[in-house]
Amino acid sequence: MMKAFRPWRAVGPVLLILAMLCARAWGEDFRIESKTFSGKEKMPASETVTLFRAGVVYDYLSDPPGVAVFDKAHGRFILLNPTRKVKTEIKTDDVLTFAQSIKGAAGQSQNKFLKFSANPEFHSQFDEEREELSLTSPYMTYQVLTAKAKNLAAAQQYREFLDWYARLNAITNPSSPPPFPRLVLNEHLANRELIATQVQLTIPSQGPLGGKSQELRSEHKVTWRLLPRDLDKIAETANQLTAFKAVSFNDYRMPAGSRSASVTKR
Repeated sequence: MMKAFRPWRAVGPVLLILAMLCARAWGEDFRIESKTFSGKEKMPASETVTLFRAGVVYDYLSDPPGVAVFDKAHGRFILLNPTRKVKTEIKTDDVLTFAQSIKGAAGQSQNKFLKFSANPEFHSQFDEEREELSLTSPYMTYQVLTAKAKNLAAAQQYREFLDWYARLNAITNPSSPPPFPRLVLNEHLANRELIATQVQLTIPSQGPLGGKSQELRSEHKVTWRLLPRDLDKIAETANQLTAFKAVSFNDYRMPAGSRSASVTKR
């Protein structure tokens, strides 16, 4: 299903870096700091910083260290592992194909939760005073605190990245739920030009064989500009794109003698 990774020709990385660092932004440059919590835990299960810069999105996971670069213009994600100094590329066409295969399998599943996830339908409600969006169903519920995006372009960039990231997550985190409910949430936010500042996802127990209920909470701090250290981080990533060894996605996920580890996690 996943195409074999082909290393770039020597000129490729140079052109990519020039495009990333010198291209004029088609929208806004901004940053989002995110923390994700499992259940009632007070310590975050993961922390990320996402930088929107000149039409390219850089998503930095703190532990384990990992970077996902969303290069829309070239239709790809580039994943970097700073610890192992390796990189791999996943075409957005392959991400979309993989998502469609999940959708088909889930839609034909006898599992009610998976079947719902393939074509989710929610009851939606928006509290104007609290700026809180609710999406409810018997299978999962989203409670989302929101803030207005700086402008329409920023809202569109935010929605586009989250849509693609949700699909990518199905590849990098095979045990995660199908991405389609999150796509519905992203659409509701985009229609109102909103950014999520806190997302509470609750998945109730699915009956006697459905296991325990699950709760995930994420908190997001949006800053409508990039900081000097962000530009330094992007420049460091540009250097890593040329220096790191290109490997296949399978080798990137599971190096010899180690277990598979996800690169990015929400």
